Amino acid sequence: MNSIIKVMILSVLFGPMGCEENNNLKLYLNDIDRTEYYDEEILPVKYQHIYGKWKLAEISGGISGTGRALDFDFLEMKSIGIYGLIRNGILFEYGKIELHTFDVNQPDILQVKLVPVFYSGSNPYMSLQEKYVELMGTDTLDLVSPCCDMYNYRFNKIFLRW
Repeated sequence: MNSIIKVMILSVLFGPMGCEENNNLKLYLNDIDRTEYYDEEILPVKYQHIYGKWKLAEISGGISGTGRALDFDFLEMKSIGIYGLIRNGILFEYGKIELHTFDVNQPDILQVKLVPVFYSGSNPYMSLQEKYVELMGTDTLDLVSPCCDMYNYRFNKIFLRW
């Protein structure tokens, strides 16, 4: 009985803080109009659940096959075909998502190209980045390169859908 009362008290005390934290989630693409690049949705309905905020969990692949250290924090994907990369609380790159069939042998896998429109630094991070989009359940997103010398990115869901 004491355990139940303690759980109830903790829920009352800390429950509102959890809700407040979700309501204060910063979405960096909010200021970009949904129709910035396209007038209507480009993704088929079955793929629209990739929209949302994703935390970078792992970078694998590359020439050595060992990946590299995480060098940004979040990926945001907003309907209608907008992406953004966030590092240390700063939106350092954003642009449009293009449907791009670079592998005709994989017609059932969503294939995209991330095209930077804005970036800080000397080169866009996602320049010429063709990716297979793989979603495991609703909480893990992989952007997989078609070639072994490029990097693959794994993300965990923070916020789903705009």
